[in-house]
Amino acid sequence: MRCYIIPFMDRKETSRSNARVAVLWDESYLWGLIAFWAFYAEGVAFDLLTADDVRAGRLDGFDLLFVPGGWAGDKMKALGEPGAAAVREFVEGGGGYLGFCGGAGLALSHESGLGLLPVERLPSSRRLPSFSGTIGLRLVEPAHPAWAGIDEGQAFHAWWPGQFSLPEESTIQVLARYGEPGMDAFVTDLPVCSDTNWRAWEESYGINLNPERIRGEPALIESDCGAGRVLLSYIHFETPGDMPGRRVLRNMLGYMSRGASGVSRDAAAAVAENSDREALPAPPVEHDAEAAGLATALAGEAMRFDRFGTENLLWYRRRDWLLQWRRGVRGIEYSTLDAMLKEIANHAEFAQGMDREANEAVRRLEGLVRGFYADAERLLMLERLAMTRGPLSPLKCDDPDIRELRSRLFSSDRRCGGQYRRIVELAGGILLNQLRRRLSTSS
Repeated sequence: MRCYIIPFMDRKETSRSNARVAVLWDESYLWGLIAFWAFYAEGVAFDLLTADDVRAGRLDGFDLLFVPGGWAGDKMKALGEPGAAAVREFVEGGGGYLGFCGGAGLALSHESGLGLLPVERLPSSRRLPSFSGTIGLRLVEPAHPAWAGIDEGQAFHAWWPGQFSLPEESTIQVLARYGEPGMDAFVTDLPVCSDTNWRAWEESYGINLNPERIRGEPALIESDCGAGRVLLSYIHFETPGDMPGRRVLRNMLGYMSRGASGVSRDAAAAVAENSDREALPAPPVEHDAEAAGLATALAGEAMRFDRFGTENLLWYRRRDWLLQWRRGVRGIEYSTLDAMLKEIANHAEFAQGMDREANEAVRRLEGLVRGFYADAERLLMLERLAMTRGPLSPLKCDDPDIRELRSRLFSSDRRCGGQYRRIVELAGGILLNQLRRRLSTSS
């Protein structure tokens, strides 16, 4: 079964960047997959690192740490203070830090941030929390290397971005500000149209919705941090199919690699020595027809669940890898699980099997996923009924059955727990193994 969310792509033989990049995998999920395929297609020399790897000193030998999207607080929790200290030491010692969306938020100065820059998050009372789609950029520094070949006003993709709060007197360099939303832009489940009565919708939904709130706000910022450099973006330049965005990503990697001094002499010598050796063959995959079949069946369950939500008018397929959902349901979580399950099946097919560790994990995954989807269908029908009585919050609801199912499946927090977290953590471990194998077989 072929159900590619992010299609397998031929890898370029060389990259325009000489940087050796570490991609922080933990708590990235969907955004980690997207980053993997963007870097892979560009021929970037990169490895996937976990928080355990960072704590163990694996950042030595890399020029640049790239942190994908996801919840900044969850990434910080995964790193722990030893991991956070290792990242700070890496950057202050001359390494580069490139963070997109949640990865940008992780670098900021707040209770769940690394404090690499003296920049905070905009307070929630002033933030536009639910913007998604394309948005034009006003280039504050048009001569910056990141914008080589990019025109003023070019639209790129923002997926529920945070917002920077810069101090009044600051040496932080703003590279671009948000401009005009694109024709495909949404705020929560409302399309951005010129005649929308945003005040009325804000009163109805009880949240900030007017896209004017984001216009002119900083979208990309840059600053030194010790001997290193930090570049943070709430724009997702790695979005699949975004060719101008991919060009900016290449520009950024080339720019961040020049002058990067984060590799110690000993580490650099080790990298050079290893690069002269012939690549070791990847360990053989134990072909297990039953486990590979289960992975394919779980991808089929994801497709069936997708169809269930579509038929009940709760979402539609906005991108191959993303749903557009009605306010009141957990759309990004369902999108993420859908993408991860399909990727596991596709990699099992590509490798013609799964190794022993993955075989055992996918069997555990099967029981969790089938039970989750059964309960999620019940929840969705209750939420659809509740929507007939007015706008529904994805977190707050008076219906005790909805509250109980939401708590069991996701927890009551915006950052998900419950059965969903157990599933994506297990699926993430399987994918990490598969993606690392993909890198080893193509190096």
